[in-house]
Parts: sequence; structure tokens; C-alpha cells
Amino acid sequence: MKFKSIVILFFSIIGFFLIGLLNNVQYRTLTQTLILKIANYDLSYYGAKQFSFFAPDLGFILTLIPIGLYIVLKSQKSKRSILISILIFSCLLVLFYIFYCFSESQIIKYTTTATIKNIYNYHHQNVNYRLIALFSIISSQILNYFILKKLLKA
Repeated sequence: MKFKSIVILFFSIIGFFLIGLLNNVQYRTLTQTLILKIANYDLSYYGAKQFSFFAPDLGFILTLIPIGLYIVLKSQKSKRSILISILIFSCLLVLFYIFYCFSESQIIKYTTTATIKNIYNYHHQNVNYRLIALFSIISSQILNYFILKKLLKA
């Protein structure tokens, strides 16, 4: 049983790395769009179109998902906590992603000067894509652990 769970963990780490490797451009576009829509001021991006084929930074960050879930589930004694943990983690990941995108939009507002028309121009490469993904995953894992601990204790 121990060997089987380690093999599953290994293949899920490779799978999440490949997902991050292949979807890096889509993640950056989604983050830019969400920051643009969630900002409570006029924001526009400038700069040339971004070309980054197979950038591994998001892939390495996404490997934290199976590692964190493995650690959280191994710390729990119950087998029924697997589905509950994945559902809680998914909801928390979306909520923290939106929260950190909003935080990034506020950082952009207070670190950038507005133009004459009160529009904030920001270069799209200066958005902290890695930190948004990293903090979203780590915050979700930590809160998932404590929520799961409280639910299974009750």
C-alpha cells in the first residue's frame, strides 16, 4: 500500500507539472483578465505580446498541489476525508486566487501613477504571476488542513 501511494504521488506530480508547463500562457492571460476586471479603477496593460513556450515556473508551483494534498491526507486518520479534502481545497483555491488577484490590483493602483485621463497603465510582465499562484496554493493547503482537522474532530 505504501509503494502504491508513492507511485500515485509521483505520477500526479509529473501530471501537474505537465499541466502547468503546457498551460502557462493561458494562466497568465486568465490572471491578467481577472486583475483587469476586478480592479476598482481604470487599468490598462501595455507591452508587446508575450512569447514564452514551455516556461516551467507554473509547472513547478503546481507540483505543490499533489504534495500538499498527500501531506494533508496522510496526517488524517480517516479514509473518507479524501473527497472532502479535495472539495474544500478546490473551493479555497478559487477563493484565494480571486483574493490575491484583487490584492495585486490594489498593489498596482498604489504603486503606479495615473495618466491625465485617470487611467493606470501597467506592463503585463510586472504582474506577480508566480506569487499569486504560490500564495493561493499554500494558503489553500494550510486552511484545508485546519478545516479538515476541525470537521473530522466534530
